Amino acid sequence: MNEIDFSQLEKLQKQMESVDYTKACASAMNVISQRALKYISNVTKPGHYKNGKTGGTLKKSWQAERTTVSGSTVKGGIYTALEYAPYVEFGHRTRLGKGTSPKYKPKKNGKAWVEGKKYLNTVVPKVERDAPKILMQKMEEVLK
Repeated sequence: MNEIDFSQLEKLQKQMESVDYTKACASAMNVISQRALKYISNVTKPGHYKNGKTGGTLKKSWQAERTTVSGSTVKGGIYTALEYAPYVEFGHRTRLGKGTSPKYKPKKNGKAWVEGKKYLNTVVPKVERDAPKILMQKMEEVLK
C-alpha cells in the first residue's frame, strides 16, 4: 500500500489561511482606480472654442476615489465633481431659439439635442478587461 504525504498540502493550507485577502483586494482596487483614471484622462478631449481658447477643465477634474473596505466589500473608482460633466457624457437638449434675453440670437439650423461623448463607455470595458489580471497579480504577491 502506498503512503501519501500531505504535509506540503497542509502547509499551503495554513499559508492561505494566514493571508489577508482584503488587503490584497484593496491594493488591487487602488491599481484599478489609477488605471481607470489614466484611461479616462487620455480619452477626455479638451473643448475648443471659436475665440481660440482651449478648455481642459473636465480632463483635469477626474479623480480617483479613496479605496474603502467594509467587511468583505472593497470599493473604489473614479469621479468628477464638475457640474456639467453629465451633460458632456450623456448629452443634453438645446433651446433652439427660445432665448428670452434681447441679446439672444437663435442659431440657424440649430440642433435640438447634442450627443454625449460617452467617455465612460470607452473606459469601463478596458478597466473590466484589466481588473482580473491586476487582482491575480496582487493575490500572487500575497501568496509568495
